Amino acid sequence: MTNEILARNIANYNSEWSARAYSAEPALRPVEAALIEAFFPAPPARVLDLGCGAGRTTGALAELGYRVVGIDLAESLLANARRRYPMLDFRQMDATALAFDDATFDAAIFSFNGLDVIYPEASRLRSLVETSRVLRVGGAYICSSHNLIGAIGCAGPFYVPGHLRTLAFLAAQWRNALALNWYLRYNDGGGEQFLFSAPPVRTIRQLESAGFALSAVCGDDARLNLPLRQVTTRYQHVHFVAHKR
Repeated sequence: MTNEILARNIANYNSEWSARAYSAEPALRPVEAALIEAFFPAPPARVLDLGCGAGRTTGALAELGYRVVGIDLAESLLANARRRYPMLDFRQMDATALAFDDATFDAAIFSFNGLDVIYPEASRLRSLVETSRVLRVGGAYICSSHNLIGAIGCAGPFYVPGHLRTLAFLAAQWRNALALNWYLRYNDGGGEQFLFSAPPVRTIRQLESAGFALSAVCGDDARLNLPLRQVTTRYQHVHFVAHKR
């Protein structure tokens, strides 16, 4: 079952739809740019871009002056990344078994909820442990994750279309046994996949158990001054910044 779920998730990103969709994105999203500026060391620091896909974040980091390596398991997306950025270093690699020496990188990023693709949760934790291993002490790590509570509450009390979408999403979990382990069923143009979607506190505990100290948590608007309770109830996607202890 484990290999089947992970293979299904990776197949989504190897689809023609994913190749078109992710190759069309040219730059960092505003929240990513804000967190990188606030927490990453200055260029030309060495950065690991996990789940780099078609190279959106890798290319943007390189343009900022970082020495960056992009890794992914989806070969079709990597092929597009290499076409878009032929001078950059892209490698097909499993984020749970990184082929790098200890303390190779100054910072790392796992953007656009890519960490949530990893199944099961034990493998997700192993990815965090591996990322910690290849970072130097004090190295920054940025990642994001789906948040079920925020998905339910982010529409606010009066936005009816948002509540209807939430009901449809919850209905899609009917007979999804993986939901008991926080892996929810999602569908987009690439097909069905199961993505980790727990409240942020669970990811924070995973980061801490992997050797990180949490530095910041925020939603897509990069507001760093909100208490965790508000982030949990307001945002469908939550961003984390941590530093290796």
